[in-house]
Amino acid sequence: MALMRLPFVRATPLQQDLHGVKTVKTIKPNFEVLDSVDKLCATWLGHAGFLVQLPAEPNHRPIRIVFDPIFSDRAYPSAWVGPRRRLPPPCKITDLPAVDFVAVSHNHYDHCDLDALKALWKKSPGIEFLVPLGVKATLESVGIPPAQVHALDWWDNLSFPPSGGRKCNYSFTCTPAQHNSGRGVLDQNWTLWCSWVVQQIPEDGEPAASVYFAGDTGYQTAVGPCPAFKEIGTKLGPFDLAMVPIWSGASLTVLGKMGYRLADDTHLATLHATPEDAVRLAADVRARHTLAMHFATFAGSDDEALEPVVRLAQAQPNGVADWRNEGGFGAIDVGECVAIDVGRAEEVAAEKGEEAA
Repeated sequence: MALMRLPFVRATPLQQDLHGVKTVKTIKPNFEVLDSVDKLCATWLGHAGFLVQLPAEPNHRPIRIVFDPIFSDRAYPSAWVGPRRRLPPPCKITDLPAVDFVAVSHNHYDHCDLDALKALWKKSPGIEFLVPLGVKATLESVGIPPAQVHALDWWDNLSFPPSGGRKCNYSFTCTPAQHNSGRGVLDQNWTLWCSWVVQQIPEDGEPAASVYFAGDTGYQTAVGPCPAFKEIGTKLGPFDLAMVPIWSGASLTVLGKMGYRLADDTHLATLHATPEDAVRLAADVRARHTLAMHFATFAGSDDEALEPVVRLAQAQPNGVADWRNEGGFGAIDVGECVAIDVGRAEEVAAEKGEEAA
């Protein structure tokens, strides 16, 4: 009788300096980077959480968006069970600068941390929340006012017009992702999951800065790559900055704690992008600079935290993952603040010139 092949194998230790990458760590945020008000700035808050600052308009402070924040110790509604984070948050929510918007990709506990969302609302009472369909009631359950929670379907767009002397619209588009949802046994896939596109649009109508947040997503389908990502890139790209998941996150940390890893992670590729698929996804959406997420914060071992960035480097030309390069895709430390030059207006003008020619 043939023996059934186990879906996991003993993990092989990885070298820290393999391919010029190393395990990410948590550092104290240097929010002075955000003083680069003419640039697009991003701070990794851990897991899929990011603070993004758009270029400032003259005589106004920059607009800031937080995506999928999780500051809780566990990705579960209990202090005693559930995946526990390996890397601590880089700061307290009260340490963050003023935030204008929060965008949530879906209602899984590691992306919809209600304690964090409520704390953000208390810190900035006028904050606006954007969620996919069905998730609004979850935020309302902790006291966030319904008028400040906006639920969108795929391809819905919500623009916040200029106010207080500003001249830019701030546009949010709920874009497709390939994942699932649920906070318990009985509500699986009752609510929508999504990615987000945020665009800063001046009076002339051309985006001055454009950001893509992939949320949690797979890339492969039963018949090949999901076509939604190229559609996003065609309709709304290119993007100055993309944030893309490269690992299963908190889903299988128990294997890492026992010293094992999946023998083959391709069977999870419909729900969680592999590092190799993440590179393809970033190319499909036409990202100029891409930051990795959804790895290392929740990990069962140092090897499980390192493997995603090693494979991310291997999947790119020259084996070097550097987000600073045009078209580059790399990782930063939790708490690291980075600044990116925006070139969207110039790209649009160049594209239009090529089309006219």
